[in-house]
Amino acid sequence: MKQERVILSFIMVLIGLLVAGALFYFYQSTKNVSPSTTNITIRNTPTPTPQPKVYLTLNQFTDEQVVTDKTFTISGKANPEATIIVITDGGQEVLQPTSQGDFSTTVTLDDGENIIQIQSILPGGETTKIQRTVTYSTEDF
Repeated sequence: MKQERVILSFIMVLIGLLVAGALFYFYQSTKNVSPSTTNITIRNTPTPTPQPKVYLTLNQFTDEQVVTDKTFTISGKANPEATIIVITDGGQEVLQPTSQGDFSTTVTLDDGENIIQIQSILPGGETTKIQRTVTYSTEDF
């Protein structure tokens, strides 16, 4: 008798859960949500990437370049208010860019490998540096 009561209790709980689940399902299916009430707004605000105050670019000047002329022209673009320093094995040269930021200079290369360092310095102290290797050779490749 006691076993029958326990089994009947489990069966009644299971039937009650099934009835409650079915009623909930039917209640939810009768609800209509109009598209005008669902207003989803997604705002993608881009995070700005900070632009460096000091910039320096070089024209037609690649790293590990091999040249056959002893004189080499270095030109590029930088901040108009910056000071450009060109450091080579033979010395250094200080340049002021034009009002558009253009600069140009000619350096004399030593035989073999030459390390050229171009540095742009703003009046506030911000700097950027580019280092390139240029090899002077008269060999035919």
